[in-house]
Amino acid sequence: MKTYLAEPGAAGLERLYAEHPGWEAPRERVALYGRFVRHHVEDGLVKLFPLVRGCVGEAAWEKLVRSYFTTGPARHHELNRLGEHFPDFLADKAREERGLPAWVPELARFEWTDFAAYASEERVPETVERLSPNPTLAMLRHSWRLCAFVRGGARGEPLPGDELALLWRHPRTLGTLYMAADDAALLALKMAVEGLTPAEVSAATGVEPAGIRAAVERGVADGLVLAP
Repeated sequence: MKTYLAEPGAAGLERLYAEHPGWEAPRERVALYGRFVRHHVEDGLVKLFPLVRGCVGEAAWEKLVRSYFTTGPARHHELNRLGEHFPDFLADKAREERGLPAWVPELARFEWTDFAAYASEERVPETVERLSPNPTLAMLRHSWRLCAFVRGGARGEPLPGDELALLWRHPRTLGTLYMAADDAALLALKMAVEGLTPAEVSAATGVEPAGIRAAVERGVADGLVLAP
């Protein structure tokens, strides 16, 4: 069946029957099954990676999907998880074989992480006793300004430059948010992870407490950190 599914169309179907003489399963049903399995992967990738698809073009996209299907068979009952290894596939094989720009695999990883944060099974507590990081938070470090690129509709090419991207699911709206980490966001996260108070940070850094509180308030409003 692996060989059959990897070879779409009538040729794969006839080869399957030739290798199993006497097998009487209706050809129409087996052909439908083959189309059904391939469609799960193809449809999942289209929904998970719309930006990558738009950047590489339709012809290249179809070749990538076909190649990914033959090298990454469906192994998970949750259909969206069929795209989990697509970024690695692009980084390990497709970029060299297809001549894709180096930033395309990272864009795919960004899109997958966006979905993974949205679908995270981490429980976000309704109340906390102290400032805490959002448990759905994911971090990506790459060599392009992908946050601005994605926010701008992924047109053209991203600008080069080291970036730490933060992606998380908002605890109230349940939508995924993302940003290029800045000093205020990293400060709020450091305080949440280490249990620091504005007064302690101010004493250690010389920064006015008002500025520190503003960074925390922004983080709480964005859902990046959770406050009592």
